Amino acid sequence: MTKFKSKASDPMLDKIILTAQLYYNSHFSQQEIADRLHISRPWVSKLLNKAQEMGFVKITIDTPISGIPSLEEKLKEKYPLPLIRVVKAPDENHNYVALSAANYFVSQIQNGDTIGIGWGNAVSQFIQELVPLNTKNIRVVPMAGSFGATFETLPNYSAIELAKKIEGEVQTLHAPAFCSSQEEYETLTASESVHTILDQANHCDIAVAGIGSLSASFLTRYNILSQEEIGILQKQEAAGDILLRFLNSQGDPVETEWTQHTIRADIFEVKKHARQIISLAWGKEKSQIIHAVLSAGLVDAFFTDEETALDLLERF
Repeated sequence: MTKFKSKASDPMLDKIILTAQLYYNSHFSQQEIADRLHISRPWVSKLLNKAQEMGFVKITIDTPISGIPSLEEKLKEKYPLPLIRVVKAPDENHNYVALSAANYFVSQIQNGDTIGIGWGNAVSQFIQELVPLNTKNIRVVPMAGSFGATFETLPNYSAIELAKKIEGEVQTLHAPAFCSSQEEYETLTASESVHTILDQANHCDIAVAGIGSLSASFLTRYNILSQEEIGILQKQEAAGDILLRFLNSQGDPVETEWTQHTIRADIFEVKKHARQIISLAWGKEKSQIIHAVLSAGLVDAFFTDEETALDLLERF
């Protein structure tokens, strides 16, 4: 098999340039180029690859979800996560933050994975933007018990909808997220079904989660938390939560008697085992809890919009 030399001879260089121009500028197919130059189609492919290696061809993808590199680089200097994506504001057809996260999820999922799914507006839009997938042996589990009265606040509903999109098997958690007492919590978590699903959630391969501020979350908006419970969290300077794990602005866990009997996966435990924790959130009102989550390194890939990114850079 002929191999390219590190420095191509002039005739070979001419053929590389000609092949690239025919393919990218004149829109010839690879087979048409092969016929025109009397070479094989695999050899055309090699010439095109060499054109990229030599820098003659630079391929960029410029879409609404391509990201804003300048903001992403500045955020990564502050929060050294593997991936931070900042995208433009949504239009009337798409939420580009959710679409970007969904497309990234597609690139990460593997057959046989267990997927842990959160809840809330951002997660609902993530599922909505996700293209239907053909996967094998995928299990989807909710990351907490049930709470609230809307589909957006039902982790089981998120799990069911995601499983439909990716042709996966869904496991539902038949327990409330918030128990009225430690005794109720111990009884429910001792049951085999609840224990099994929580274990699967804590050991999932990929987790997808939103981030909620204490002041503007479903928990306060729909009176899921009592005023007394909110007051206790505020007194301990809780900024918000990720997967019902409350954090202060420094990213440290906030514990109360009430949070200790909550049926949910533990984000700190998930972080130990998951291959990827994907999170998406936007809105200036969430900047403090986003800062806390990113500072604590609790996620691997974070997706947000330009306005929120600018606020994070200005405030912290």
